[in-house]
Parts: sequence; structure tokens; C-alpha cells
Amino acid sequence: MTTTQIPLFPLLQPLFPGTRLNLQIFEQRYLRMITQCLKTEGTFGVVPILEGGEVGATPQVHPWGVTASIIDWNQLNNGLLGIAIEGDRRFQLLSSSIENDGLVVGKVSFCPEEVSVPLEEDSEDLQELLTDLAKEFYPADAQWQPPEDSNALGWQLAQLLPVEPVLPMSLLEVDDPLLRLERIRDWLDTVIQSQMS
Repeated sequence: MTTTQIPLFPLLQPLFPGTRLNLQIFEQRYLRMITQCLKTEGTFGVVPILEGGEVGATPQVHPWGVTASIIDWNQLNNGLLGIAIEGDRRFQLLSSSIENDGLVVGKVSFCPEEVSVPLEEDSEDLQELLTDLAKEFYPADAQWQPPEDSNALGWQLAQLLPVEPVLPMSLLEVDDPLLRLERIRDWLDTVIQSQMS
């Protein structure tokens, strides 16, 4: 098993492969990390927070995460650094250490590269649900692209579905995109049943 060491950015909102997040950077440890990544075209890992917060003391994090690529950056009106990131490759966090300024560095093992799995006919309802969620979530001028395969459908739903974060987080350790969609259906069934009872 090949392992790599990468800097980690714990976030309350999970990042998934192919999805994007906009972040404001103000803590010195993350400014250093982002500056280094921009200089070297390097990457960092986003790990979902299980307990704790994004600022201050090191939180307890989920043992699975996603590498992030910086796709845009600018100085915001409030003077902070704003970055847009996109999720790339899933990894399992094996161990971690904390550097002098509080930056967490993790020893990670990368999951297999995702293989495109075509959208199935019986996923049309999930595709329609995603389209409705995207209309609510993204501004009218956003260039949202419908998913091209089952991987993208599952990850976009994981990002947008209004469910407890621990549920989407659990998908990060699942290799099979069809199994991810099956789990999403199970959540939806549970929500519908709870509303009917």
C-alpha cells in the first residue's frame, strides 16, 4: 500500500470528488498551506470534522477525505483570501501529526482511481431530484453541469441533500458508485417514511 503525506484542512462541510467549495482563509497555518500549494501546484486534503470546529484547536476528523485542487483565488472585500477548490481523489487517513503552527499533516493512502459508470435508467428520479436541488443551491448565473455518470450523480447529491453530514461522509469510504446511489435511496426512503409517520 502506497502512502503519502499531505497537509490537511478539516471542514464542517465535506468535499466530494468533482464538487466545489468556496473558502475564506484567515488562519496563518492555512495561509501558509495555500501559499505553498499555489507556489508548487501542490494539493491538500479536506477531511470532514466529526467533533470540534474549523477555527482554533485541532478537531476530531473523519478517517476518509478528498484531495483538493485550488481552481481560483482572489482577495475578498473583507481583506481575506478567498479560494475555490474542487475535490479530486479520495483517501483514507492513516495517521496525523501537528506542526508548530497548528497545521495538521496526514499520512494517507489513496483510494483507487474512479472508473466512469454510466447513468442507469432507474436513476432518472435521482437525476431529477439533483436538478431541483441545484436550482435551489446554485445562483441563476452559475454554470452547473448535470452529472455525466453515476459517480458524479452520487457525489453531487451527497453535497446538496439536506441530510445529517455524517451520512454523506460515510460515502467517502465506498468504492462502488452504484452502492453509493443505493445508500442515498435508503436515506431518502427513511426521510419520506419519517414525514409520513
